[in-house]
Amino acid sequence: MKRLILIFLASMFLMGCENTFDRILPFRAMLQGYSHPENEVFYNKEYWEGKIVQWEQEGYNAVIWYGPNELTNGEHLLVKHMEFPEAREISATENQKIIDQMNWLFTTSKKHGIESYLQTQPIFYTKAFGKAHGLDTLTTISKEVGKWHLEGYPNFWPSADQPNEIFNCHVRNDLTVKYTQAVFGELISLYPDLSGFMGFNGEPVPGNRSTFFREAIAPALKNSERNPKYIANQWQTPIDQFLQNIVLDSVYENLWLGFHGYNSEQITDAKPYPGTVYWAEQTQLPTVVEFYPANQNFLPWNSPKFAFEVAKEMKKIPEFEGFVYYERYISGTLLGPLFREALGLYTSTKSDYDESVWVAKLEEQFGNKEAARHLLNAYDISSRIIPEADAFIYSGGDVMKRELRVPYSWFTTDWPWNYMTSPARGGRLIPFKHYVDLVAKKPDSFKDRNGSNPDEYPYYQQVVWASEGGSIYNITPEKHFEKIRRMGIDSYEFALKALPLVTKNRSEAQHVVDIMNAYRLLAIYYEAKVRASIMSAVYSKTKLPSDNKEALDWADKALTQYTKFVEFSVSNLDPYFTEISGAPLSEAGVPLPRLLEIERNERKKIADLFDW
Repeated sequence: MKRLILIFLASMFLMGCENTFDRILPFRAMLQGYSHPENEVFYNKEYWEGKIVQWEQEGYNAVIWYGPNELTNGEHLLVKHMEFPEAREISATENQKIIDQMNWLFTTSKKHGIESYLQTQPIFYTKAFGKAHGLDTLTTISKEVGKWHLEGYPNFWPSADQPNEIFNCHVRNDLTVKYTQAVFGELISLYPDLSGFMGFNGEPVPGNRSTFFREAIAPALKNSERNPKYIANQWQTPIDQFLQNIVLDSVYENLWLGFHGYNSEQITDAKPYPGTVYWAEQTQLPTVVEFYPANQNFLPWNSPKFAFEVAKEMKKIPEFEGFVYYERYISGTLLGPLFREALGLYTSTKSDYDESVWVAKLEEQFGNKEAARHLLNAYDISSRIIPEADAFIYSGGDVMKRELRVPYSWFTTDWPWNYMTSPARGGRLIPFKHYVDLVAKKPDSFKDRNGSNPDEYPYYQQVVWASEGGSIYNITPEKHFEKIRRMGIDSYEFALKALPLVTKNRSEAQHVVDIMNAYRLLAIYYEAKVRASIMSAVYSKTKLPSDNKEALDWADKALTQYTKFVEFSVSNLDPYFTEISGAPLSEAGVPLPRLLEIERNERKKIADLFDW
């Protein structure tokens, strides 16, 4: 009888798991930027309808519209400023033309089954409003006036270009609270097909950011008869304040949690980071996670299998109602259509992964089934190279670019990321600082020693790194980057196998081969640069000549490999990327030839960088 009860309970548990894992995510959104109305694309209805139809066909049912407006950069564009006419900056005719176009976007989206949300980020106000009320005379930072009022908000105003200007943001007082409330009220009134907002609580808000929502935004939402959905993005807001002032006090009923982001401002894993899950569990709000692949700016991130794995992981978290896909980068558009389409498919259906679906799409593009299968393998493997590298060369932010170059400075300073690897790995991947310290102290026990090595003398029972007793067999940086190097080689070899079989769009197939070769060269460089960094840091502690020699050998190899990558990419990839994006490959605006020069200078200064 006891056994039957256990079987029954197990079956009920599995049924519950099935209901949780095998489900459709009801909220599947694209983040879509819209240009300034001065740009003719803003009014191009044929262009916008094409994108909306594509989203519908691919399984997306929401769009977060993001662009210049009163609540993102303070420009007078989307509302009429009925309560504060002194905030007006453009003519009523131009204002109405913009409003009509935004209404068309929202209405057209709705016709195709796609809800529209506006991304907001107060506190901003028009310059005219600031001047009318003397906000432009506030020149001292205080509890009400933040630094960006004086320096310019980084996303919009490079302060070095405008050193003497006072900016229209980061001032919190009764006036800006009322202004923000009025703008939200007008947006709800003017746009009947606007379903709601995704609002960032943090950054340009002085003081307790969570209370600003209840002061300035919730009243406008409540005063509306439409009860629009508000996705409260937790960005830069402590969870205790968020819980107390937004969630627990029931400030607004139709409230969801927006989390930025799934793997922070990058993608390293199909599994969400623990902090994301923690917020969803603690708030118990319907949660929308932001999927933000900011570490893939150029090279294609085009694996439908990776998208399936992401969808499967999302469905495991009961509070996750959906996601917002940031399609801001080339990887998400021209060079990542299979990933985008697969993410829409596997979150909008209960479909299991079937590679034949994607082979058929590539066969249609390139004319041969076997070539398609090889290219799918190349996409799947290569799409994991940069995520795997960044899982070790870790930073949760999007400003530390690691796609096209890995500086030694990542390893020579005591920044927090030197002590971290991807949180989704559960400590299995050993962080740089921890690894270097132990290798320097006892190399025979720790250098390149994965797991327990139970078959090697002296046949230890316990695991080497002891992260979780005897349950976790950790991965050393050397083994991790050996795998990455192999991935680069394999993806290139698959593309090479495909090329002779291609019967259609051969030039496109050649571009794929070239890109996979770039991945290969980068992967070899990544391994050499990380090994050089490890041994350079070890030598700074041990002062052993053998460690010095190993460090310099790897440093020379890293420079040689990076030279090959840059020379190949400038000749073969830059013309292509310039054609499709308007600019050649670059890291934070620095082109490849300059990056190579920086790499050479780094090699010359390696002794100083690592304090030998």
